[in-house]
Amino acid sequence: MTEMTDDSYESHRPISAMSSNPSLKPKNESLLGVFYGIGMNVNNVIGSGIVTAPGIVWNSVKSPVIVLLLWLIGGIISMAGSLTYVELGIIHKISGGETKYLQTAYPNPKFLMSYLFSFMFVLLIRPGLLCAVLQAGAQYFWFTLKGYRFDNDIQQDTIGWNLPFSPFWFIKFLAIILLFIITLYHMISNRWANIINQGLAIIKIITYSIIALAGFYRLCQNSETSSTNWKKMLVGSTDITNYSSSILLIMFSYNGWNNLNYSLDEFRDPERKLILSNSISVGIVTAMYLLVNVAFISVVPGADILNNSKIDETIGAEFFSQLFGGNDTIARIFTALIVLSVMGTAAVDVWSGSRVIVAAAKSDFFPKYSYQLRTWHHYFNTPVNALFAQFVWCTFIILFIGGSFTISSFSLFATFSMYSYWIFYFATGIGLLLIRKRNNNNLKKMQFEKSDEELNKNKDNNNINGHELLSQLEKKFFTVPLPVAGIFILAGFFILIFSFVVHVDCPVGNPDCGEEVLKQKRVSKLSPLFISYGFLFVGLLFWYFFYYWWDAKKKQKEANIMRIPAENNEENSLDFN
Repeated sequence: MTEMTDDSYESHRPISAMSSNPSLKPKNESLLGVFYGIGMNVNNVIGSGIVTAPGIVWNSVKSPVIVLLLWLIGGIISMAGSLTYVELGIIHKISGGETKYLQTAYPNPKFLMSYLFSFMFVLLIRPGLLCAVLQAGAQYFWFTLKGYRFDNDIQQDTIGWNLPFSPFWFIKFLAIILLFIITLYHMISNRWANIINQGLAIIKIITYSIIALAGFYRLCQNSETSSTNWKKMLVGSTDITNYSSSILLIMFSYNGWNNLNYSLDEFRDPERKLILSNSISVGIVTAMYLLVNVAFISVVPGADILNNSKIDETIGAEFFSQLFGGNDTIARIFTALIVLSVMGTAAVDVWSGSRVIVAAAKSDFFPKYSYQLRTWHHYFNTPVNALFAQFVWCTFIILFIGGSFTISSFSLFATFSMYSYWIFYFATGIGLLLIRKRNNNNLKKMQFEKSDEELNKNKDNNNINGHELLSQLEKKFFTVPLPVAGIFILAGFFILIFSFVVHVDCPVGNPDCGEEVLKQKRVSKLSPLFISYGFLFVGLLFWYFFYYWWDAKKKQKEANIMRIPAENNEENSLDFN
């Protein structure tokens, strides 16, 4: 799989609503093809989620069939979203992603939706996704070092600040070390960063393929563990609250299906190639995810997952331990490969995240510091300042946000980043319908404004009437079927509402804990959503400050400046008289 590098490609989304032009320009005229698009999408989507979320989902819903069904639904939603974004990309015909789409769909209030997305994406969504990946990598790194799960030594029933250094804070510092290593080699050389990232991508595909093939082989062998697990295939949880957290984590695993929309300028014949690249890549990822889940269910004893009060976020390590008969050395070697695979995903996020910061700085998104953040190092030719700022901000999230809640850090980071993303996915889906309606009205207006002579000429020469003319105009670009767009929009609505339905139980040592304890646990489970809406509210305040209060103050100042010469002229006229 190939990675985006500065040597070949430097165009990213215009992150600020204040500019609709790409913030970075390609250095050459190379154009992407279908196979490159498929490879880039597959590599971006397949990440840490598939070796972290399956244990959580299986623990929640209990049934193997329901597990596979949920992952299949996640693939269908991602496919519907990717096709919806194809139409949006073809309408705009430029790289830009949600920033441009929301700006077009919601022109009023001025830049509100596009600015809010820019604010959330730069400060919460992208850093949150990166921190979740790093947390997963650190947890697998712990297993590689110790040979057992990190949560065996911890009962996180309080905030991190009240927990001992090891393993909770040790895991945090492992995540920061991984981030430092990745950030450092991206600072030093784009060329070497590209080589290392390509190597990590190859390791990732090989490792996950081994998991899928080994699990399928064990399923065909019909081993005792496999047959026991699949006999309970229809015995699932009947509590609907068990499913809410699973949906968001599954969508976290599929996230990245819209990456090619940020590179639309690089495609020749973007309509055809974007359709093929998006649909084929999502199909490949869905098949891979289903196979990996089948592998986990066929190899890992169900009792280790279902009867464990501690959710297994390192099911991949348990898989290799069971696969090789408890051989600790071999299990650690393959777990180390998972660590490298997760680092490959984090490396992609570090690369693209730094370019997002540069793009935002070029649009003056960071008052006072924009010049420094958009500046590239004169010797290394890398965005050193942007990479350093990203490192500092992600370290803050890992330590201070990750240590301030009782919920698992991986689930915390993954949930608040994905919930925030789905706020804008939903708005973008609705925005497509608004753009369609507006475009249809414009087409009809164009039709009615034609002179009678031109319409008659079209009718006589081409034997078409006004409705046929309108139909031809509408068919000039790909239009996603309304039911497909509807699946994407309804999924967004469902995710945003259903995420507030959470499942809580009394602690194991206190089965009769009372409503007060359950209320505290419920608030803890909902904390990622509160973080999302808290940042959204802060973004709303910034938008009001920049686009209303500051503009009004600026206009008032300009009016006062213009008034002074006028008053002076009036006084001079009175003196003359």
